[in-house]
Amino acid sequence: MPTEIDVQTSPVELSKPEKLNKFHDVSEFDCGEATINDFLHKKARKAQENKHSVVYVSCFKGTNIVAGYYTLSAGSVVRENVIPKSYQRNSPTVHPVTILGRMGVTVAAQGYGYSVDLLQDAIRRCIVASEDIAISAILVHPLNDRLADFYAKEAGFQRCPDLSPLTMMLSLRQLKNLDDGNF
Repeated sequence: MPTEIDVQTSPVELSKPEKLNKFHDVSEFDCGEATINDFLHKKARKAQENKHSVVYVSCFKGTNIVAGYYTLSAGSVVRENVIPKSYQRNSPTVHPVTILGRMGVTVAAQGYGYSVDLLQDAIRRCIVASEDIAISAILVHPLNDRLADFYAKEAGFQRCPDLSPLTMMLSLRQLKNLDDGNF
């Protein structure tokens, strides 16, 4: 009889992120953070309908059950808050940015690197969009220092203390070798 030690756990598989639609089941989503859960359960569809944000979801492979998501929306930052500071010279008064809003992975899918995959997907979408619509950077407002460390380590986001203690920015101009597979 196999014991717990003999059982091999394999990572769950998720679908490629796509826009939230009426067929996606968000009812079972629980990432362990009430504000992230509540947004997906109660506000995500309405926010997307009203063009306040676009919600991208990944489902457990072969199902419509949401296992992870993130949101993107438009925003702007005044020149004085752009980082690195060298990008402020000879630039417009206001810089167009994309805001990476809420992001979460359900507890059942945590620990397999899916948050990094979602982050990379979001950055790729911003890079592609910046070819057609001006976007100079991506902003994120992490909930805590642990998440701020995640954004810094995984993608090179830098803190913007003049905006708020936890607001972070990733300049799209800083991203080099975009086709090297990192983003």
